[in-house]
Amino acid sequence: MTLCFVLMNVQAGFVEPVVRGLEKIPEVKESYPVTGGIDIIVKVEGPDVETIAKTILAKIHSLPGVNRTETHIVVPL
Repeated sequence: MTLCFVLMNVQAGFVEPVVRGLEKIPEVKESYPVTGGIDIIVKVEGPDVETIAKTILAKIHSLPGVNRTETHIVVPL
């Protein structure tokens, strides 16, 4: 299983609708609205990097209000 954290910037006024949209994506395991330079932190899991990439590009980026994402893949030590 591959795990990553996605840092999201969204348009003003869209944090709650984006979080509600994220809740409908099976690969999204958790999402948290936060303060600071980003708006939402999202935990995404999938069987491989390719699946995670497709989830981010096809599902997360298609949510209205999403401006930018930054993906951080967890690496085993």
